[in-house]
Amino acid sequence: LQSAVATRRNFVMPRQALLALALVALFCTGGAKKPVVDIRIHAEGMASEAPSFAFPATLMDGRQVHLSRMPLISHREVKAIFPFDAADGTRGVYLKLDSHGSGLLNQHTVAARGGTLAVFINGRQASNLRVDRQVSDGIVSIPRGLTEEDITVLSSAFPILGQSEEKSGR
Repeated sequence: LQSAVATRRNFVMPRQALLALALVALFCTGGAKKPVVDIRIHAEGMASEAPSFAFPATLMDGRQVHLSRMPLISHREVKAIFPFDAADGTRGVYLKLDSHGSGLLNQHTVAARGGTLAVFINGRQASNLRVDRQVSDGIVSIPRGLTEEDITVLSSAFPILGQSEEKSGR
């Protein structure tokens, strides 16, 4: 009888322990879900770095380049957005970066003037940006080429600059 009780207890304890661990994990992450948007901004790399550190890509203007495998900026560094209407009838957006992303962008724009940044949203190349000046304010401008659906997805994942917490629902 004692061995049957001990065996039953062994089966109950692991389930309770797993439940406790799941609750701890939920509270430690704040219940955060995976973002519904994936933003990756890749810097132009060199062909000599391929295939380990760079991959070949065709930019939106048709140029063949190599992009760094590791993105310079990702959605993790985006704090807020500001969508706007572009002159060509599409949409654009400003991405406000956190301090880490701002520092990376500043450093890159000083070192890689004349280079290209390729912006991907949910795996789709959304824009190519030419590095023509130092960007020290932590704001990346995607001037055009986004759809209304892109803006809806971005707005659901990030607060909109200038809106209060209550108004944006966050």
